Amino acid sequence: MKKIIVIIAIALIGFSASAQRIGVTAGLTGPNSALKDSEIGKFSLYHVGLVANFPVMEGVRLQPELIYKVKGCAAENFGSLNDVDFSAGFIELGMEGQVGIGRDFLRAYGLIEPFLGYNLRGQGWDKEKNPIENLALSKTEYGLAVGGGVELLQMIQASVKYFWNMGTLEAKGDAIVNGEEVRNFNGMTFSVAILF
Repeated sequence: MKKIIVIIAIALIGFSASAQRIGVTAGLTGPNSALKDSEIGKFSLYHVGLVANFPVMEGVRLQPELIYKVKGCAAENFGSLNDVDFSAGFIELGMEGQVGIGRDFLRAYGLIEPFLGYNLRGQGWDKEKNPIENLALSKTEYGLAVGGGVELLQMIQASVKYFWNMGTLEAKGDAIVNGEEVRNFNGMTFSVAILF
């Protein structure tokens, strides 16, 4: 774990040293689907982090991101547990590629971002906030996000992404809790970044 954090920190420092701009980002994270045959409640979680932005060629930029992201979902009619909440906090390293048009005042861009993450905390709770004991979430994740955004005055970015977690949510494979399959945390993020 410590080696992973050190490697991520060194990579981000290296990118930041050559970056045209660095900044901070924050926003909301919302689930799309996580459970099979249950009613999924939509609720917003959050993410905060650091970004670095540098040009590659005309219209193309790379933006590495180191983000703490809380993902999860709420579900009704989840077997005998009825109502449950699942959430996990990941430290994620993403490499966002942006292709856009426009320059100084306004730039619009599409993006694609592979990411790796490490689960710092994660658990499922029933409606009385008691932990679900037989659910062990995986410590690592990886996935892909696609989306788009706008940049104002070369310093404020607003973006929306859809992300897919491609690893296994449960540490030992498919998680089955009370006969229900727990799938990955997929969803959308809405973010604002301020670049300096």
